[in-house]
Amino acid sequence: MKDISSTGSFIDFTLENFIYVDKTEYIPKLVKLKRVFISRPRRFGKSLTLDTIATLFETGVEPYFKGTWIYDKWTEPTYPVLRLNFLNLDNFSIDDFKNKLNSYITEFANKIGVKEYAEKKEPEDSIDSMLEKLREEKRQIVILIDEYDYQLTSNINNEELYKQFQKELQNIYNNLKDKWAIKFLLITGVTKTKNSSVFSGTDINDITNYSPYSQMIGFTRDEIKKYCYERDHVK
Repeated sequence: MKDISSTGSFIDFTLENFIYVDKTEYIPKLVKLKRVFISRPRRFGKSLTLDTIATLFETGVEPYFKGTWIYDKWTEPTYPVLRLNFLNLDNFSIDDFKNKLNSYITEFANKIGVKEYAEKKEPEDSIDSMLEKLREEKRQIVILIDEYDYQLTSNINNEELYKQFQKELQNIYNNLKDKWAIKFLLITGVTKTKNSSVFSGTDINDITNYSPYSQMIGFTRDEIKKYCYERDHVK
């Protein structure tokens, strides 16, 4: 009998005996949109979706995607993936938030060997510098950001700190606009874009309420019936 898992790791699903609902058919269409945002409630599967896409870009279909829809259809080469989960960043100190984010960007730039990269004081300038160096080297990366609004929702009752984080996030996302070095950008969170205002002036496509992607994250009634039945009846 297959188990139900709460892991956010796609590889764990392939290595363990977990129920996996294949949503990979949405990925090729998603990638064509280039810059994407989607909002869903917590525990809906956003992190697993991001990890699935990251694994696909980092490793290709071998060896983890055998048996999935995308296995014989994915033709993209591999790309380095910058994964940022804002749950891992400080939500009550703007300076600590910036410092930690800067350290993640610098660690990634060093890991993939970006030449002549130098960390800047502000994280938006660091990522801008990294992307410019990558453009000069004719290299592209994928950026995946999870829980983009964690610092905002944590400070909904602290107007001053909320505005500080809102301004900083606006600076970061504005610096991602029109960057050739970004092959694909996907951002997820709980708060809809119109409620946070951090994506104003960016080129990010909000597909939260776009029906072709409504079943990409989460489960339909039929999927729940099917996989729960299999769990209870297949040994």
